[in-house]
Amino acid sequence: MQQPSNVCPVTYLRQTPQLLVPLLACCLLWAMPVQKVHAAVVCTATMTDVNFGSVDLVAGVGLTSSGTLNYTCTNDATTATNVRVCFNIGDGNESLGFFNPRRMKSGANILQFQIFHTSGSIIWGSTGNGTVPLPFTANFSIPRRSGGVNGSVSGSTTMTGQVLNGQGAAPVGNYQDFFSAAGGHTSISWSDGGTAPTNCTGTTNGNFQFTVKAAVIKSCTVSAGAASDIQIGPASGVPVDAVNSSGTNSIGVTCSGGTAYFIGLKPSNNNTAGLGAMSGTGANTDKVPYQLRSVSASGPIWGNTATATSVGNGVAGIGTGVAQSVPVFAVAPSANFTPDNYSDIVTVIVNY
Repeated sequence: MQQPSNVCPVTYLRQTPQLLVPLLACCLLWAMPVQKVHAAVVCTATMTDVNFGSVDLVAGVGLTSSGTLNYTCTNDATTATNVRVCFNIGDGNESLGFFNPRRMKSGANILQFQIFHTSGSIIWGSTGNGTVPLPFTANFSIPRRSGGVNGSVSGSTTMTGQVLNGQGAAPVGNYQDFFSAAGGHTSISWSDGGTAPTNCTGTTNGNFQFTVKAAVIKSCTVSAGAASDIQIGPASGVPVDAVNSSGTNSIGVTCSGGTAYFIGLKPSNNNTAGLGAMSGTGANTDKVPYQLRSVSASGPIWGNTATATSVGNGVAGIGTGVAQSVPVFAVAPSANFTPDNYSDIVTVIVNY
């Protein structure tokens, strides 16, 4: 009968018993277990999202955020090994090949940002970019496998996100860039050996997906001060008593891109029709009335009935992300007043 191929035949020969020894040795060699080939070092990682939350591009608020990379490298060999591991980040689903800066998108709208490691000034890139930008790297020694448990080293590092300045024109919206595992936007590569490796070209295996996101909100700022004061009439100390006198200057309004805004002006007496009164100095009780107007000294009155959705008797505009100059006119009637320096404070209210 034919023997199975994995059976070592044993034949007992009464005439030559000395042949039994090598035949049994054959069976013992066949029964020895085959040594398992180990993967040695394996590295894994997870990354939290970089969520800027509400971002005010006009005032420059909320432009920084951070995420955390957590990693673990294991060693199932019977000797300790040195490892250099690189955590690589590419362009993301929305950056479309852009690394510096990277880009978030809200529909077709773009918001530029960058991500850094280490000191917060080194762009986090990948080995695929050559020398710049560089990936985050870690160097360490992993203990050997002992007592049936793999040696391991774990660590973490902070990713710093920065929305770039000067993007006030970016429209309001929810922006994001997804660094997906399936898209190959991240990877982990490493080298290991008895001596400390100087590169990460040995093995590439695994990734860590995350999302960078920001909600750009409506925002407006207004600039008006001493440089924007309105001087009415002749030099100080000369009475305004012959004809109507007027003066003009401008206020600067900066609103986020595409944001509709409505400006109201409120004299210190809270008159909603823009009719204020200037006060003199010292014991002088005279009040010099004045009227606030837009467009020109004879243009529409400029008061304070504007709201976030209606212009009222104010002035309307659409934000562009940069300062827009809006002229203001003040007109005082002809009358006799005590010679003095008269003034009033007008509050600029931007509704949006």
